[in-house]
Amino acid sequence: MSTQAPTLSLVAGTTYRFSATWASDDPNTAPVDLTGCEASFVVATTQGTPLLSCESGNGIELAPEQGGINVHIRPTQTAGAVSPEWSGARYELRVTFPNGDVFSLLRGHFQLTPGVLHE
Repeated sequence: MSTQAPTLSLVAGTTYRFSATWASDDPNTAPVDLTGCEASFVVATTQGTPLLSCESGNGIELAPEQGGINVHIRPTQTAGAVSPEWSGARYELRVTFPNGDVFSLLRGHFQLTPGVLHE
């Protein structure tokens, strides 16, 4: 899996979902088995202060045998005015194995833009 991820762009107060599959570059190799793993997704300021987070069982669901990671950002996590601290925000998706090994699978820039509708 390449760690060169795109900029994620989200309208404040809306739902965002994405999925990733952790597999080898070799198409004949099975995906990485994520049985027993935990995953976390964090968006943070340029200084490292978390702006939103998801973890296994709370915004992240794993499909262990398929190497699948499903992330769900809820509207409440980004609702309200877009503050200056979102400028330059970064994200990272990490997986922790039962033996304590930690892998950073995706990281990139996160852009939060104000919506036209405010509910």
